[in-house]
Amino acid sequence: MTAPDRTDPSSWCAAIRAEQQEPIFASAPEVISTWLLVEHPGPWPSRGFPGDLSDVARGVLEAAEERGVRVQFIRRVRDRRRAGRTIVVAGRGGARGWAETRDAADLDELAELDLATLADGVAPGFGAAVDPSEPVVLVCTHGRRDVCCARLGRPVAVALSAAMPGQVWETTHVGGDRFAANVVTLPGGQYHGGLTAADVERVAAAITAGELDLGRWRGECGVPAAEQAAAYFLRRELAEARIDAVRVLGVADAPGDQSVVRIAVDGRPDHLVRVRRVENAPRRTSCAHGGTIGAPASYELVSLSASSGSVGTTIGIPDTGSGIVTQSTPNTAETVSGVMTSAGDPEA
Repeated sequence: MTAPDRTDPSSWCAAIRAEQQEPIFASAPEVISTWLLVEHPGPWPSRGFPGDLSDVARGVLEAAEERGVRVQFIRRVRDRRRAGRTIVVAGRGGARGWAETRDAADLDELAELDLATLADGVAPGFGAAVDPSEPVVLVCTHGRRDVCCARLGRPVAVALSAAMPGQVWETTHVGGDRFAANVVTLPGGQYHGGLTAADVERVAAAITAGELDLGRWRGECGVPAAEQAAAYFLRRELAEARIDAVRVLGVADAPGDQSVVRIAVDGRPDHLVRVRRVENAPRRTSCAHGGTIGAPASYELVSLSASSGSVGTTIGIPDTGSGIVTQSTPNTAETVSGVMTSAGDPEA
């Protein structure tokens, strides 16, 4: 496969994804759970840090990455040359995770950040808590990384900033170039992808309401792909877009690249979703560095059941408390156990 042509949108990885009709759901990076966002006007290199950082700031960012914290550079959509720098830290925990923001005189204030606490997923008290009803919204526009992110992300960033004043930032690579335009909300780490400017009004309304746009929802970062897929299928079946309404309780391996995921909706632990991992044909998955060829996996729904009988076949879902999911039907009885592991987004 030849390298992508920056002047030919049909050769871009996002266009190939759309042509192949690769599903958007269950594609949020599994490996990202804590974040450190640093305001920098650019230019941003394709990889690594900008060259004008102080030794103090660079040292903190390098140490953060060594601890597994995701470092992102951010900038306002229009006012890129602002005085001072905003720093945001975020992580998982609670219904929607947490985030803190701090307006710093300069980036050397990063030296005051407790990296060990942040890396553990605990709010370090570095700044003011972000209200989940007014989340930080990130749009990837990292053109030096991937042409799709700049050409497709920038119009979405402009439109989204107009719809949600003061909440939207352009950012560096967030994972999954082929799903551009990509939008991430913090706290919570919810990913939406494949966005165009025409989607902005609807997606902005969903984010403001504490909901997901299921047609554009990639998933939640830091969550295994099988769990993301199961949550998507259940949400779609129930037309349930509220972020806080759905919670995964447990997951187990099953034969044939399948996983069984137990999910609570509004606190009721009565849904069991079985999904199958499906390998796809190789294709361009990123335009970065001359193009990356991969064979990304997707998921298909095998069965979806509820003990209440409201969805699918009525089944019993005993709470064993052991991490083992047991499924029983009038005709069969099977027990599946184990922990689901998957490779995650290779471009995260």
